[in-house]
Amino acid sequence: MAIWTIVGVGKGGRILIDSGISTDSIEAFEILNVEKSEDVASEGGVGPDDINSSILASDSTPSLVVDVGGEPKPSANLSDSIRLSGSKGEENAFLGSSLESRTPKNRATTGIRNGATQASEAAVEAALAYLANHQKNDGSWTLRFDDVPCQGQCSHGGANKLDSHDVAATGLALLCFMGAGHTMHVGEYSEQVSRGVYFLIQKLKIQSGRGTWLSSTASAEMYEHGIATLALCEALQMTGDESLAESCQAAIRQIIYAQHNDGGWDYHPKAPGDLSIVGWQVMALKSAVSAKLDVPADTIRGIDLFVRRENVGGFMFRYRVGKGTPSMTAIGNLMRVLRGVSKTDAMLIRAVDYLADKGPSDHDAYYNYYATQVLFHYGGKPWDKWNKAMREFLIGTQEQYGHSAGSWWHPGDPHNLTAGRLYVTAMACLTLEVYYRYLPVYEASELEFKL
Repeated sequence: MAIWTIVGVGKGGRILIDSGISTDSIEAFEILNVEKSEDVASEGGVGPDDINSSILASDSTPSLVVDVGGEPKPSANLSDSIRLSGSKGEENAFLGSSLESRTPKNRATTGIRNGATQASEAAVEAALAYLANHQKNDGSWTLRFDDVPCQGQCSHGGANKLDSHDVAATGLALLCFMGAGHTMHVGEYSEQVSRGVYFLIQKLKIQSGRGTWLSSTASAEMYEHGIATLALCEALQMTGDESLAESCQAAIRQIIYAQHNDGGWDYHPKAPGDLSIVGWQVMALKSAVSAKLDVPADTIRGIDLFVRRENVGGFMFRYRVGKGTPSMTAIGNLMRVLRGVSKTDAMLIRAVDYLADKGPSDHDAYYNYYATQVLFHYGGKPWDKWNKAMREFLIGTQEQYGHSAGSWWHPGDPHNLTAGRLYVTAMACLTLEVYYRYLPVYEASELEFKL
C-alpha cells in the first residue's frame, strides 16, 4: 500500500491518498481522503519535504535480523520495506539509537554541548542518590514505598492500594541510572543496577518463548511491561552482556504478541491502542533493534499506521478519541522523529513551534518528558527556548533538604497523585538526562550508531 501525504495545502489542509492492497479483502483499492483543520496555519506552499511517500502494508510477513557484524539482513525484498519521510534505515530501523554519549568519557562534554549545566548535573546526581536509597532488599523499587529502607519517612507514595507497580518502578529507576552511564559493570551505582536487573530477570516468566512480568489482573500490565523491557534492552545494548539476550528477546516477543490489529497497545494485550502506552513499547522495540534482537517488520508497520491514525488537527495527536492533547502530540511527533521524518517536514515544524510556545508544564511530568525529547532532537532556537525554561524549573523545584532531598513532587496532576513521588522523580531525572541519553537524530556525529 503506497501512501502519499501532502501537507501545507491551504489552512490546515492535508490530502491523503492510499492505494494498494487491502489487508482484509486482498483487493486493490484507492482512497482519496481530504482532511481540513481550522487550527493549523498554512505554511504558504508545498516543498519537496512536504510530500511524503511510505509503503505501509503488504501481504507478506517480512522481518529483519541484524547479524553480529551489524549489517541488516532483510528476509523480504525491498518492496516490503517501510519508511517514513526522511528515513535512512531499514523497515524496522529507528534513528537516534546510539548510547555512546552516556559513557563517562562522553557524558560531560556531550551534556554541556547540548545544554546541560553544572547545576542540572548536580540535580541528576542528587536524584540518583535518592533512588539508590530507596531500593528494596530484593533489588526492586516500588511506587508505593512499601518495605523501602526509609520506613515511612517519604511522603506522597503511589496511591494505588492494590498494586505497588514494582516492575514499572524498577524499570524507571534503572533507566535513570543507565541514562547517566551506570551499568551492571561500570559506575558508582553498578551494584544497584545489577540488583535491579537481577530482579527483573528473576521475575520474568517465559512460556512458549514469550516473557511476562504481570498477568491481566495488573491494572497497567503493558505500561509496566514496556518500561521494564526498555530497561532490560538498554542494559543489553550498553553492556553487550549476552546473559540478558534471552530474557530481552522473550519480553520483546510479548510486545509483538500484545499488539492490537490497529497497530497499537493498550493496558492489556490485544486491546485497541492507546498512544501513551504505545510510546513505551516503541522505545523498547527501538532499543531491541539496536541490541540486534529480532523485531518483525510487520510490528513496526503497525506502529506507523497507528501513529498516522491518531493524528488530528494537522500536527496534533489524540488520546484514544476526541481532540489532540499536548502530551499525545509530544509522543506522536517523537515517534515520527525516531522513524525518520525529515526535519523540514511541515507537520513537524508546526508541532515543534507549538510545544516550544506552550513551554514546560509545572505539574505534568509525562508531557515534559516527551516534549523535551522532541525539541531536543529538533534542536535550534525552539530547543534553546524550551531547554532554558525546563532545566531551570526542574533545578528550582527539586527537594534540597531532609530525607526527600534529590526527589521531586509536583502536585496538581492526577497521574502524579496515583503514581507518587518516585515516579515524578524518575521522570524529572530522565528529562534532565536528555542531553546525553541519546544523540540528537538530526545532528551528524561520529558517535552515531546506525543500522
